[in-house]
Amino acid sequence: MDAVQFLNSVYLGDRGITGITVDSSNMTIKIHIDIISRIRSKDGNWNYYTDEDVPNGKIVFCGCKKFVLDSHGIIPNGFIDINEISKINNDEYKIIFDMSQYDFSQKKFIPVSLQIVFSEVYIEDGVGKIIRT
Repeated sequence: MDAVQFLNSVYLGDRGITGITVDSSNMTIKIHIDIISRIRSKDGNWNYYTDEDVPNGKIVFCGCKKFVLDSHGIIPNGFIDINEISKINNDEYKIIFDMSQYDFSQKKFIPVSLQIVFSEVYIEDGVGKIIRT
């Protein structure tokens, strides 16, 4: 399963971002999410499938070459969803996340965009177990 297929099997609807870890020396970025679900149905819809839910999980991107957080200086703390996934060449992929930050003073969500160019991706559960399928 390549990165596009793998990420198309990830469901993040109604999920929240809880953090971002950037490991510059290892060119790795971890997106921390309250619950990561998987899409396993033939129709490509989530269908409320929860058997493989990963609470307090991370989507881990390795071999990162680009990290662009368009946040207007705010820290994302709201919803997260995958906007776009594409293959750039034989060993590089690009993902764009739509995220938000809730501004309590304005009582509204402020949009945030994150773009990552990477070569490998996997899910890590709350205790460090790696999921690649």
